[in-house]
Parts: sequence; structure tokens; C-alpha cells
Amino acid sequence: MKNGWLRQVSLLLICYLWFCFPPSACAADLVDGDPQRGKALFAGTTSFAQGGAPCLACHGIAGRGMGMAGGASFGPDLTSIFDDYGAEGIVGTLDDLTFPSMEPIYATRPLTAEEQADVGAFLAKTAEEAQLPTVSRMTGHVAIGLAVISALLVVFGRGRLQGVRRPLVLGVRTGKGGRR
Repeated sequence: MKNGWLRQVSLLLICYLWFCFPPSACAADLVDGDPQRGKALFAGTTSFAQGGAPCLACHGIAGRGMGMAGGASFGPDLTSIFDDYGAEGIVGTLDDLTFPSMEPIYATRPLTAEEQADVGAFLAKTAEEAQLPTVSRMTGHVAIGLAVISALLVVFGRGRLQGVRRPLVLGVRTGKGGRR
């Protein structure tokens, strides 16, 4: 009987975990490309094939040690651009680069398809790493912790209550228990 109860608790816990934290695709998996090479292209340690300026010349990535170029803010921070545009939007943006300030730089020096994929993969990975646990995610973790602790108390505490109660009930039934 104890094993059956333990199986039920385990099954409920697994179901709870599955519904609270369903498996999801990683953002970096949505974009084909090498995020390490994308980082090198973004920072300028690897040059673009057509000779375009590195992204870091105008843009920064917060929290990655890649601040704005000399403190200047020519372009927006791109930490969460993947969250805003998604995989298709990033690929389309890197393909066109039609922003007015970027057009003169990249009109004659477009990024290759491989460079676009690599920078896109880097931006996806950056957005994924920058995400902080949300309140709902934290609430789920607290709820799971409470469920595990409650299950452990029930499993290991069941025998204790019966061991104390049994002699008391037996004493009352035989007339040897009660007040003195």
C-alpha cells in the first residue's frame, strides 16, 4: 500500500512539473548559425566578408561585456532584439539592413547569408541568456518546493502517527488508559 501511494505522489509531481514547465525550444535553436562566430562578427574580431563595420561600432549588448562603443549610443542596445523580432524578423533585418543610419554603411557591403545566420544565432543566444526568471516561473519553483516537502513529510511521517496513536487507542479499549 505504501508503494502505491508513493507512486501516485510521484505521478502527480511529474504531471505538475510537465504542465508548469513544458519543454520548449531554445531561442538559439531557432536560428541556424554559429553563435560563437556571430559574437566575433558582432564585436569585430572577425571581419565581415564585404568589409562592413562591426555591429559593436554602434550597438551594445548589456550584461555581456559588450557596451556601447566608447560610451556612445549611435544605435540601440540589441540585448532583447530577438525577443522583439523573432527568428524570421532577425533574418529579414540582417538581410535588408534598411535602417536609414545603416544604409550608407551596408548598401555596398551586404552581409553574406552565413554571416546573417551567425549574427542571428548570437543575438538569439544573447536574448536567451539575458532572460531573468519571471514571477510565474518563480511561483512554480516555490510551489514545487512546497509540494516536495509536503510529500516527504507525508511519506516519512505516516508511520510516526500510527505508532503513537495505536497504544493510546489500545489503552482506552482495554480500560488501562485514560486519566489518573
